[in-house]
Amino acid sequence: MMPLKNAIITNPYKAPPSEGVNYAKLYHTGIDLISDNLTVYATLSGIITAKGYDPPGWGNYVILRHKDKYDLIYAHLYSANVVRGQNISEGDRLGIVGVTGQVTGSHLHYEVRKAPWELQNDIDPAVFLGIYNRKGPAESIKEEIMIKNLIVCMPGPDERAAGYLGDYLKSPVCLVRNVTQELIEAAEKIYVIGTEEKVSSKSINIVGDNRYDTCQKVLNICK
Repeated sequence: MMPLKNAIITNPYKAPPSEGVNYAKLYHTGIDLISDNLTVYATLSGIITAKGYDPPGWGNYVILRHKDKYDLIYAHLYSANVVRGQNISEGDRLGIVGVTGQVTGSHLHYEVRKAPWELQNDIDPAVFLGIYNRKGPAESIKEEIMIKNLIVCMPGPDERAAGYLGDYLKSPVCLVRNVTQELIEAAEKIYVIGTEEKVSSKSINIVGDNRYDTCQKVLNICK
């Protein structure tokens, strides 16, 4: 589920810093979203592990931990209607979009990190949501009519290798859990990175002896 209904991406993941904006890393670690519907929703179930105010950065924010693996960050909120320790279901309302913290306008900063979030191990939130990482209306890759190549991976370290191949083939990257039958039928080829799992009979699995070997196999294709 998307954190905002009818969302528009104004600043994609890994975009360079804008003038006057300081990032903890040299790129944008989340995606910025706007919508005419200001209600913020939980994209997955979990527990609220943090809620607070960070004046120089996030402003009003909440952090939802999903399955003790991922921390989902919702920042620049006007207000949050949750409390720390609260159990959340997918689709629950978390708060209202605001203009708090370091911002140039009202929007939601949505970020995904491997837990714990303090280690700053960010994950492409667009891949996590199954949408294209580009400015404009958030478009699900499930809506693609015909895809020449589809790159599939599990959340985690193999996402980087999947991203390399996706950039090289100019193809969408999708988490295994987001793959639908419609998406499988629309793809001519499906590259599955880092796992022997067969998404379909079209699956071309790229698996090494370890993460480095998997990445090297992907890079060999990109030569």
